[in-house]
Amino acid sequence: MRINLTDNNIRQPDAVTFQRKDVAALFPIADKTIAELCKENENLLIFPYSIETSCDKICDSPVMSILNTGDPDKVQITTGNVMGFIGIDNLQIKIKSRFDKGRDDFFLHYMLQKVLSLNLFDLKHNDEQEDIFDFIMFMFPYLLKAAMNQGVYREYKNFKHNDSNLKGTIDISRHIARNVPFVGNIAYSTREYSHDNNMSELIRHTIEFMKTKRYGQLVLNIDRETIENVKIIVEHTPSYNKNERSSIISKNLRAKVHPYYTEYRPLQTLCLQILRMEEVKYGESSDEICGILFDGAWLWEEYVNTILSNQGFRHPENKLHKGGIYLFDDHSGIRYPDFYKDDMVLDAKYKRLGSYDKVSKLDRNDVHQVITYMTALKADRGGFVAPLEQKQSKVPTSHLQGSMATLSIFGIEICKSATSYAEFCEKMGEMEAEFVDSLKQF
Repeated sequence: MRINLTDNNIRQPDAVTFQRKDVAALFPIADKTIAELCKENENLLIFPYSIETSCDKICDSPVMSILNTGDPDKVQITTGNVMGFIGIDNLQIKIKSRFDKGRDDFFLHYMLQKVLSLNLFDLKHNDEQEDIFDFIMFMFPYLLKAAMNQGVYREYKNFKHNDSNLKGTIDISRHIARNVPFVGNIAYSTREYSHDNNMSELIRHTIEFMKTKRYGQLVLNIDRETIENVKIIVEHTPSYNKNERSSIISKNLRAKVHPYYTEYRPLQTLCLQILRMEEVKYGESSDEICGILFDGAWLWEEYVNTILSNQGFRHPENKLHKGGIYLFDDHSGIRYPDFYKDDMVLDAKYKRLGSYDKVSKLDRNDVHQVITYMTALKADRGGFVAPLEQKQSKVPTSHLQGSMATLSIFGIEICKSATSYAEFCEKMGEMEAEFVDSLKQF
């Protein structure tokens, strides 16, 4: 059974109801926090991967909740601030953006294309059976790049030898079995750092598997860096044997936790999802959860960054402790605005702000936060960047009391009339240009 939902649907008056018996598999996971689900289900991948460090504490929020209705046989499924795919038992759930009014989830695809630097322009996105599998494959170049930036994974590996170049520990029993009568060889073992290990073999098996799939070959050739990374993995896995796939999967079921190769953990999870997709697609063969979910606030912020980075805005990285500003002259009270440059500070908000005609109607904490950043940076302009369901007739702007500084609500209209993904991309480009123009007017 396939279920299509939107994120943050709890306030929708026309929320869809479901037969209680049809969604029974969801009851054990409903209201569990994302942190709990990730801990219990290694096949569930969440972006950003370090959810504990996300500013909106998404780790403490549930993916979904189940509400009773007036009919004891029917329930409603409410969602939080995540988008993507999740499956358990025979249920296949797709959660798209509430700002995407079209039949297809073009907006989610588009944000991922922009944020992950993937050229998905020519791909179709309305095949329900392929959605989750395609999404998982599309993530491979991004996670492979992040991992390879830390170098090719190395770990200690035991090697068995039988020659005259003794340099390790003699294996007595194996030596007697193989070298009696003695002819000059010695059986011994060594423990050496190797690039050809269970992790790199898992990545190699994933590459070879993707070559056989519908979009896999295209994804592996998506850009020059991905092609080069694939080449490096192939060169460092000379012991690859396609018949050992099941064995390699089993050896990687235990999470790799390494103090340096930190980016390999999400890549390991993704590779297991890809290789086991036919076995655990949407959890059809077991009660374990399988899927990939994206924090809506994080994805929106990173999407906005793809636009503002070309306009000279800085985008501090809280996770990496880069680009922060100090509230006090003794370099204490570090904060991380979403975006700032010269005399302007902007805060990305994945919220419905298009209906607000005054800045004063916004959440007071959001307003206070931006004003704090403006004060620290001595900026005269500040604002919020939110998705719009319709074009702005004017940008709501307010002047701060006793100051020339202004605070505005900017927005990027989300196309809702496109009949194809290509048309959607084209129209979004036009709307992004209108957004940039609105910034220049203030």
